[in-house]
Amino acid sequence: MSHLYSFSFNPNPNWSKQLCEQPEILKYMEDTVDKFDIRKHVHPSVLCTGAKWHNELGKWEVNLEDLESGIEYSRYATIFVSAVGAISFPRDVKFPGMENFKGHMFHTARWDHSVSYANKRVAVIGNGCSAAQVVPAVAEKAAFVKQYARSGQWFHARPNRYYTELDKFMFKWMPLWARLLRLKIFLDADEETTTYFPTTKGVKMRAQVESESKKYIKSKTPEKFWNHIIPKFPLGCKRRMFDPGYLDALNRHNVELLPEGIQEMTETGIVSASGEQDDFDIIVLATGFQVSEFLTPMHITGADGRALHKQWRECRGAQAYLGTYVHNFPNLAILFGPNTFPANNSALFACEMQVDFAVKSLFTPLLDRRADIIEVKQTAENFTTNAIHRELSNTVFSGDCSNWYIGKFGRNAASWPGPARSYWAATYFPDWSAFNLIGGSRLWPLYTFRRWLLNSGLLTKALSILGIAAAAALSGGREVSIARLAGLKAMATSAFV
Repeated sequence: MSHLYSFSFNPNPNWSKQLCEQPEILKYMEDTVDKFDIRKHVHPSVLCTGAKWHNELGKWEVNLEDLESGIEYSRYATIFVSAVGAISFPRDVKFPGMENFKGHMFHTARWDHSVSYANKRVAVIGNGCSAAQVVPAVAEKAAFVKQYARSGQWFHARPNRYYTELDKFMFKWMPLWARLLRLKIFLDADEETTTYFPTTKGVKMRAQVESESKKYIKSKTPEKFWNHIIPKFPLGCKRRMFDPGYLDALNRHNVELLPEGIQEMTETGIVSASGEQDDFDIIVLATGFQVSEFLTPMHITGADGRALHKQWRECRGAQAYLGTYVHNFPNLAILFGPNTFPANNSALFACEMQVDFAVKSLFTPLLDRRADIIEVKQTAENFTTNAIHRELSNTVFSGDCSNWYIGKFGRNAASWPGPARSYWAATYFPDWSAFNLIGGSRLWPLYTFRRWLLNSGLLTKALSILGIAAAAALSGGREVSIARLAGLKAMATSAFV
């Protein structure tokens, strides 16, 4: 829902409908950047190729490449934050003969907009969310679309009501109404998380939702497709699909669904697993992303000289303390890291909670000089990771299907094992016993107080100075009082500068 798939600090009263598409979401993102004057801090077309922690400096050396000029350079930083996301780097798929195809071939995330698919023969490989959006869109102009899909999906109706001018008026001038709507959407989505767990209520809800999905699929598609589309695995084993027009597209005369994999590619097309051969002008790879390979393709080296991905291989897959911190990698925070994906809620909510957690547990202590270096303890990281995997072991995510939750080592490195609100609860108050705090100043409470003053209003600052003066005057010993007053007043008044 648009009101939930947006930032809590920047509500948008002007959404056109319940589920907005890419152009409107992109405009919202651009408007957010301009509203908060972020653009001047962003350096586009710069690739981070890796980073290395220097123990002797207590800093990260971050390696960068300007994609327009090709110039490579480095920058040093006290804090290194990876905010590259997870659903961004395409899965590296290899089919025999792939290099021989003479037509156009590209991944959905690397769409070649210079290529027209009008009146062309198009192959779509895959049957995930990307494919479900591509097939109906391309079929409107293409001469022929053939989809290669080895398994089915749980499809559901996708109601998408347009908001009236009265709705928008209320969202704008009655912001509490918009907040309450957002909260209702959030709580409803969180409640549906129950369907993925082996409780009595969860099993009952899952059976009901599966039944509704089967009825929907049968009402939309010819009977010849039912065995191919209706899954054999439980609801939630793969990501649920809210039908964007895909099932209707299967009724078009120029669309064909083949429930097979790929045997090989030729110069002119594709040979399916059963030997069926077709020629195509364009092949679209809707084969997903390297979700469980976090921070790919960056090469990040930790305090002991080990690469992050090597350390994760030794752990049998990516792991991080509450999805954010990794031992041996001090002053590093990962946003949308391992086991932070909400089962049935907004990813933006999880990201906001994680940013808040990183500010509380990394940025603020370093700014307040409570520490110079902060690193999560390996015991804390392992304890929380093992607890997460125990909770995930009996869920539908580990069911008998191929999904992007499960990495190459057989562990679910993506899902959070509970409702989204439980992640908020887990990250709201940092547990300082989980961290090693190195260096810093004994006077860090004073720096915390100074920061608080800097972020306070003028009246609060004035009252604080009066309070400091009164406390110093009443603390006994005129000489001591004057000395304390002078020092504390200097710190307080600097907050005005």
